[in-house]
Amino acid sequence: MKNKYSNIIESYIGLIKKELKDNLEMIYIIGSSATNDVVINWSDIDAIIVLKEYNYKDIEIIKKISNSFEIKIGNTLYSKKEFENKLIDSKTYYYIYLYNNNILDISYLNPELVIPKISFEECREVTKIILFNDLHNLKRLLTYKQLSKEQLKSMFKKIYVVMKSILILNGKKPKNYMETFRLFSEEFEYKYFDYLKFINDYRENNTSIEYMKEYSYNLIMFVSNLDLN
Repeated sequence: MKNKYSNIIESYIGLIKKELKDNLEMIYIIGSSATNDVVINWSDIDAIIVLKEYNYKDIEIIKKISNSFEIKIGNTLYSKKEFENKLIDSKTYYYIYLYNNNILDISYLNPELVIPKISFEECREVTKIILFNDLHNLKRLLTYKQLSKEQLKSMFKKIYVVMKSILILNGKKPKNYMETFRLFSEEFEYKYFDYLKFINDYRENNTSIEYMKEYSYNLIMFVSNLDLN
């Protein structure tokens, strides 16, 4: 089944290159689908795309191609000017840092595109900014009287990104779910979040809401007492 992801990624890249032609500067597959940690029927495919010129026609082409596959493909898009001048989000900062340090490869790259140099300190700074927003969103989910299935999934994702951010602030470089949950547990001697169990329970409509709330609350309290400077 993991080959299914590889086949879709290969077809997706081929179609994007064929349709966008000279306007395409870069395709960078990131996340679990780039690190052989896909969870079948759960993991999406995430890509960073750089265009020479950001235009509506090519955005529509990318959307049409992405929606033609049975696995969801999420795209983060930049113009060449935005990308080379670091007008990018925190996730892109981090994954460009991983590329600069030979931790992940870029799937397609126009050799004329200038890949910005990203220091780990820059990654830490942008990560710190979004961490507090993610913590706030996790706190807000705890205030809801009822949690829908989608909100439980959002809670799971917030637990993941908060842990990943804390690891980055502490000098670690996790690339996916598996590394993030394992490293966080080992680094801080913290109760391991069994993400595969959560995914299985979620699919079967058997997620313990109380467990998720308790785990989220304890994580918020733990992070609140960390020295993040």
